[in-house]
Amino acid sequence: MLLGGKQADIKQVAVVTRNQNFSRLLSRILADWKFFTVDDISAAKVVFAERGLELPAHDGQVVWLTPLPLSEESFLTVPISLTRLYHLLEIHLFPTPRRHIRVAMETAVDLKVEGDWLEGHLVSLSDRGGRISCVNEIPRGKSLDIEVKLANRIFRMPAEVLYCIPAGDSLSRSQPQIGVIFKPPSDQEFGLLKRFIEKTCIERACAREDIPLNDPCVSWLDVPKEL
Repeated sequence: MLLGGKQADIKQVAVVTRNQNFSRLLSRILADWKFFTVDDISAAKVVFAERGLELPAHDGQVVWLTPLPLSEESFLTVPISLTRLYHLLEIHLFPTPRRHIRVAMETAVDLKVEGDWLEGHLVSLSDRGGRISCVNEIPRGKSLDIEVKLANRIFRMPAEVLYCIPAGDSLSRSQPQIGVIFKPPSDQEFGLLKRFIEKTCIERACAREDIPLNDPCVSWLDVPKEL
């Protein structure tokens, strides 16, 4: 994979385990999050390594993958929570980490703004909000209701517009995009969305690496049950 610029260098990571299928699976999940997996751990800013393996000299931050918690060193317990994994990446690689795991989407969504229904597309989703492309610009601070189908379940939630990006010249920005924060009546929806995102990330990575969902390597990950 070709890497260019400081941003690519900052997001270089390495995965070191004795389970080749799991290494491929975790590397794919990281790639889907736009982190670049490298074979040379001396070039990695963060190294995810199976506990007990000896690593060559390097300057990166090691995150041990271990069945039991460690007292001092940075670690992830197996089965690994993708939310925790995402949070650790943000902490180690960015000055202002975001705590909320997210996933790219291409899903139809209905927006109710001042009594009128508008069609849109959900292009990015976190457990707290998302980015939506729609025909009309919707100003920051505007309240709206969102209806979207995820994993055969209809989510209906009030939300607020955090920002609005005007349409651009590229195909990916042919319509305005808004960023919204969800404001559901209870925290239950946040938990459901987090589980949906984690499960989607794992299923997509397995499909792209041609790894069955019942492969033993998947047991390294905390796979959420059905919503």
